[in-house]
Amino acid sequence: MADFQAIAAQFVEHYYNTFDTDRKNLAGLYRENSMLTFENTQQLGVNAIVEKLVSLPFQKVKHAPTATDAQPTPNGGIIILVTGQLLVDEEQRPLNYAQAFQLCQDPAGGWFVFNDIFKLVYADRHTPHRLGILTMILCFALGIANIFTFHVLLIIFSVLCLVSSFIILFIEVPLLLRICPTSAAFDGFIRRISTNYMRAAAYGVMAVVQWLSLIIAASSLIAAAVLLTATALCYLLAGIKGQAFVGSKTLGGAGVAQMIV
Repeated sequence: MADFQAIAAQFVEHYYNTFDTDRKNLAGLYRENSMLTFENTQQLGVNAIVEKLVSLPFQKVKHAPTATDAQPTPNGGIIILVTGQLLVDEEQRPLNYAQAFQLCQDPAGGWFVFNDIFKLVYADRHTPHRLGILTMILCFALGIANIFTFHVLLIIFSVLCLVSSFIILFIEVPLLLRICPTSAAFDGFIRRISTNYMRAAAYGVMAVVQWLSLIIAASSLIAAAVLLTATALCYLLAGIKGQAFVGSKTLGGAGVAQMIV
């Protein structure tokens, strides 16, 4: 058969260029017996496949394949495995993905996608995220508990603790940015806290604020300071190790995964 490696490389380049430009134009690559498995859902036939791809809830997407492997099949087809990263809309956190294709030839000799399987690849790096959720709950509870005091400065620190809990909520549950009527400036601020190092810095600043409350008076806000510091250190360690941030899908985390599936 023709050079299957060259065909695979040309197909991958064409597929992702078309996907990133206008997903509707991918219809010509499928047939009525083609099947797509996108995460946990399956579609059969051109219309169902294109409808699924077009309905994905983002406007812009950019695929960056990092490796392409191909093998010929006994029926004259080609199996292709692609791994890479993708970005959607204004997100700055890339997601790893793997996608497998089986190409077949129609009677006219043209290549089409018979099988297409797409999966996001998650690293198991939930610890800082889970600690962040716990910190958010504690900051909210301690902010409420300490706000009913006669010490004006302690009330201010309690309010700052409450504010920290809401900031953490949007950092750790990014899905809320798509649901809540927040401003573009606020959304941009939260989206900039998009790496482990940025999260470590954000938690570190909030921790310093609560440590300063001890200058005014000893209070239970010290617990918030300790947990904020611990979370900052966890994110810092994750950054040093080069671990990608992954949040709970239930809470809208995993980067932009909730926007894709």
